[in-house]
Amino acid sequence: MGIKVLLIGISLFEVGMLYWLLCGTVLEKEYFRKKDWIILYASIVGNGINLGGNRSLIFFSQIAFIVSVVATCICMILINGQYRFLRIIIIILYYTLVALADFLVAFVSMIVLRHEFKNVVYLYANSRMECILFFCVRIIIACCVYQIVRHKFDKVYIREFQSLLLAIAIIMCFMLRYYQIAIVNMMFEGREQEAGTAGLSLIGVLLITLFTGIVYLKNKTLEREKELLIMRDTMVTQKYTELETVMEKNRQLSHDLKNHILVLKHFKMEENYEGIDKYIEEIEQSFFDIKRRVWTGNQVADMILEQKRTLAEQDGITFTIQAVPIAEWMFDDSDTCSLLGNLLDNAIEACMRMDDNADKWISVKIENQKQLLFIKIENSVNEAPVMEKGKPVSVKKDKMRHGYGLKNVERILNKYDGTIAYLSRDKAFQVKLLFL
Repeated sequence: MGIKVLLIGISLFEVGMLYWLLCGTVLEKEYFRKKDWIILYASIVGNGINLGGNRSLIFFSQIAFIVSVVATCICMILINGQYRFLRIIIIILYYTLVALADFLVAFVSMIVLRHEFKNVVYLYANSRMECILFFCVRIIIACCVYQIVRHKFDKVYIREFQSLLLAIAIIMCFMLRYYQIAIVNMMFEGREQEAGTAGLSLIGVLLITLFTGIVYLKNKTLEREKELLIMRDTMVTQKYTELETVMEKNRQLSHDLKNHILVLKHFKMEENYEGIDKYIEEIEQSFFDIKRRVWTGNQVADMILEQKRTLAEQDGITFTIQAVPIAEWMFDDSDTCSLLGNLLDNAIEACMRMDDNADKWISVKIENQKQLLFIKIENSVNEAPVMEKGKPVSVKKDKMRHGYGLKNVERILNKYDGTIAYLSRDKAFQVKLLFL
């Protein structure tokens, strides 16, 4: 009875580590309600008792394994939050890796114990030796989980490699089934001497899978760095062009300054103060100056809005802004610049592709209602953009240098748990963003 209780305790520790891993990666425990915590603890207790009870009867039970995976996945679906499919992948991968680690330790034990393994561990499951083997594996797994949780991987970063994790999980499931059959055959056909070969092959397959995954991650990381460099280059070029335009306007103003002073002196000599006021207003209109306007209360957001408004109006685009001061602006300065800058640049470019005599306009609306931030950007278009998988496709020829703007917007959406919707109507295109 004492050994059975110990096995259940080890299994409870195993399932608890799984939820520790999930909470440290994809679960949003800060949004948990009372119901979610009840489901989580009930899952730990239920699955722990199920696994521990079965391990007191047999070294590995395929039925108990499947029941635990399915029950945990159902609990994860019921718990509030996003990334449900990613949760399921991590659950399958975790349980499978733990089981394969058990098999690997079992193969090593067979080499040491030979024929005694069958009686001491495999058939006589309710033994101290079995508890020691399970406990050692779970201590190693706990160290790995600790390292993963300690690094605090971003949910967005993990979701980018969701397909890789799914592929590894599928491979691990096939491996689990293969080595389960192998260990059963060894036990009932007296082939314990094959444990060394089986253990080496298991280590080899795990290393190959791990190496392939690392190479894939490295390639993806290099691709991401390339995208960031392209985006940075594009932003630097754009800022340089805008700065060059400002400097050109200032040079023109400096060149004409003497003439402006002569005209103003002439008005003063004639005491034509109305003429002075009118002339000063005309000079102000020739300035290319980013005036400090307060729209949202966030300095970077207001600067981007005013800058893009000025650029649009220079090209004959009507630009309207409806915004309310927001007490707590949720985005980092770099994310604010990237989000608003990319969306407004796309809107301006769409207007610039219209006919010269067409009505070109852009409308920006930013609202804060309760705990929701709502951003709507609408602009005139010649025709609705081409959509692919619910997203607009870039019409620019240079695909290597374009198309990253919306990818950056999606990255920010994922980072701040936002949603985006695109809507086309008569001669207009609308982007709606919602953040909690």
